[in-house]
This record gives sequence, C-alpha cells and structure tokens, in this order.
Amino acid sequence: MSQDQAEAPTRSPEEESRGEAEWSLAGAEARAEPHQSPPEDRRPVKVGRAILLLAVAAAAVAYSGISGRSRDDEKLKQWTEQQAIPPVAVVEPKRGGETRELVLPGNVEAFYSANIHGQVKGYVQEWRRDIGAKVKQGDVLAVVDTPELDQSIAAAQSELAKANANLALAKVTAGRWNSLRATAAVSQQAVDEKDAGAKARAADVEAAQSNLDRLKAEKGFANIVAPFDGVVTARNVDVGTLVRADGVAAPALFTVADIHQMRIYVPVPETYAADLKDGMKATLELPEYPNRMFDATIITTSHAIDQKSRTLLVELLADNKEGLLQPGAFTRVHFQISPDPNTYTVPASAMLYRDTEPKIAIVGPDNRIILKDVRIMRDLGTTVEIAGGVTKDLRIVTNPPDSISDGEEVKVMQAAGDKGRAPSAQQPAEGPKGRSKNAEGVAQTGRDNWE
Repeated sequence: MSQDQAEAPTRSPEEESRGEAEWSLAGAEARAEPHQSPPEDRRPVKVGRAILLLAVAAAAVAYSGISGRSRDDEKLKQWTEQQAIPPVAVVEPKRGGETRELVLPGNVEAFYSANIHGQVKGYVQEWRRDIGAKVKQGDVLAVVDTPELDQSIAAAQSELAKANANLALAKVTAGRWNSLRATAAVSQQAVDEKDAGAKARAADVEAAQSNLDRLKAEKGFANIVAPFDGVVTARNVDVGTLVRADGVAAPALFTVADIHQMRIYVPVPETYAADLKDGMKATLELPEYPNRMFDATIITTSHAIDQKSRTLLVELLADNKEGLLQPGAFTRVHFQISPDPNTYTVPASAMLYRDTEPKIAIVGPDNRIILKDVRIMRDLGTTVEIAGGVTKDLRIVTNPPDSISDGEEVKVMQAAGDKGRAPSAQQPAEGPKGRSKNAEGVAQTGRDNWE
C-alpha cells in the first residue's frame, strides 16, 4: 500500500469535492518523474484547514439552534402568560333606562250598579224587563201583588173616616157649649173640656191621614222601578215569587248597571305605588277583543296599602260609548312607567351576590377589576335598575365569573357578546387550525433544531 492510499481516509469532504483533476495531475507528474515524490509538508496543512472549517460550522449551527430555541421559549412564555389573563366583555350603564311597560290584572266594574230589593210583602204579579234591557230612570221592572197591604190601606181609610166624623161631632158640641156659657147655664170648665175634645179629634184625623199616606207610599213600592238609566244585568224573580220585606236576607230582585262609563280597579304592588299618579293614561286589553286596546285614565287611588296583599288599589275610568266593556270583565292594564333619572340600568348577568350586598365588577383604567357595592332598585328580569356608586362612564363586566376578585387583571373585549372581534395587541392571532402562530413557530423551530 502506498503512502497516498494510507492517508486517503483522513481527507476532508471538501477535498473530495475539489475534483479529481488535481489528483490526476499529481499522478501524471508522478508517472512522469517516477523517482520524484510530492512534498510531504503540504498535506498536514490541508487536513488542519478542513478540521478548522468543520469546527467553525458546528459552532455556528449550535449557536443558532440555542439562540433560536431561547427566543422561542421566551415567546411561548409570553403567549402563555397572556392566555392566562381572562377576557371579559364590558358595557356602560344606561342612565334612567327606558320607559317601561307595567302590565297588571284588573277588574271592570260599572259606573253605577244597584241591587234592587222588594220593600213590600207580596207576590210578583208580572215582570216587564229582562236581562240586557236598556231602561230609563223610573221604568217599571216588575209589579208586586200586595193583598195584605191593600187590606191595611182599606182599614186606614176607615179609621180616617171615623176620625173625621168624631171631629165633626166634637166641633158641634164645642160650639153649643160655648153658646150656653153666655147664659151662665154651663161652667167655664165644661166649655174648655168640649173645646179640648174637639182639638183631640182633629189630631186623630191627622194621625189617621198620616197612617193612610204611609200605607199608600208603601203601595207605591209594589212597582219595582229602575233607579237610573242603565241596563238590566240580573233578574232573579218570576211570576208568583214571594217578596219579603221583613229584613230577612234575600237575593236582589233585579240588578241595574250604568255602563256609559266603566270603572277599572287594579291592585298595584307597593313597589310601583309611587309611580302611578292621578291623571296618568293607561290602556286596557280584554281577552274578548284581542286586537283592540281601550283608553283609560287614573282618577284616584285608595291612598292606603293593603296590609295583607301589600298593594295599592288604583281606580281608572274608561268611556264605554260603544258598550263593548262589560261589568265583571277581566282586563290587563298597561301602564307606561317613566324612567327614574336617579337610577342606572345594567344587565342582570352583571350582578355578583356575595355576602349580604350585591356587587358589580368594574374594569379600571389599568384593566384591573374593582368590586363595588350597589343597591338594587328594581329587578326587571334581563336588566336591573341600581342606584349608588355608579356613574355613566364606568366599564361594567357583563358576565363576571364567580371567582373574579378585586385587583385581578383582565383583557377587555371589544363588545359584550362580540364573536367576530379582531385579535388584540396582547393576544396573538390564531392559525387556520386554531393554533396560535407563536406556538406553531415554536414547535417548528424545535423540529428544525432536532433535525
């Protein structure tokens, strides 16, 4: 084996790539001068240079990999810390809120309603008005046959005639005794007695006349009449029905209602008692007229809270020219409640209930949470009216988690419920498959360094 062949395995790959031309030339010279060998001091220089180049390249690759991995680790750490900050949606409170509608059940009653009972004893001889009949004041509804009252009237007339006869006799007697007094045939005492007797008989006549007038007045109640203009809403009699006037509880013979206007009574919860004023307008919704609303006006209130139901009785008045409103009907009364300028409206989901006082989470200027105590005025379902500790320019977290704490750092989203928001400066954008670009870059760098 020649010396060149023995040193061949120590050549660097760069020397292999220089081409075989140099080696071919050296071989040709060796063949041309078989007795002259190449200088031995040039081969160690080439080998050392190749080793140095390899060491520099390896150091450069190692430095590049280490520095790249360090940068990616730092980016991954920052991205992880940013992801640990919870995002929140905020909303500004609305001052006073909007005009809201208060709907409460109510009862429709007639403007006037009278239950008519009998005042004389007897039997119904005939009835002339049935339910639904429109009547005028004084119209006869029914006639009661009163045989006992008729007998009493006849007896009273006889008593009056007797009293008149006694009075006439007493007057004649008194006149005769007064004429005899002038002749001294009778005493003055006897004359005075006759005059007093005549006056007593006159009083008997007046008493008999008064008794007869009373009985005749009772006879007038044998005709059941309408007390005012209206409509007959109930009839509880028929021909032959016994009518009693001795104070025993009995159903009314007729019920007459004045329905030219209707009264509506609504029990209003104490919470809204201060919002309803005299003269306030309202609308009525009745089940029998689903596509129509009726206007009404508050005319008065009871000015007292019922201790059992804690409600205020409110009375409204509605015109009923068309006669569509009926006594006893159920209605839904719609009130328009004006907003309170001293309150603020926030979503109900923004409320936190801890300890005894409700709270809200506010995002401060440094994006840190501030928990504030508030006072709930009204719970409207999806929104809540609050007062105290609230201003218009606050950023209130719309749906704070239960674990949120005072001073916690958060990321503010663009709007409450915004699903298509752009990534913020602190939040890296996501890749097409949901992975962030930083995380994907870190993974790719790791694979490159491994390779």
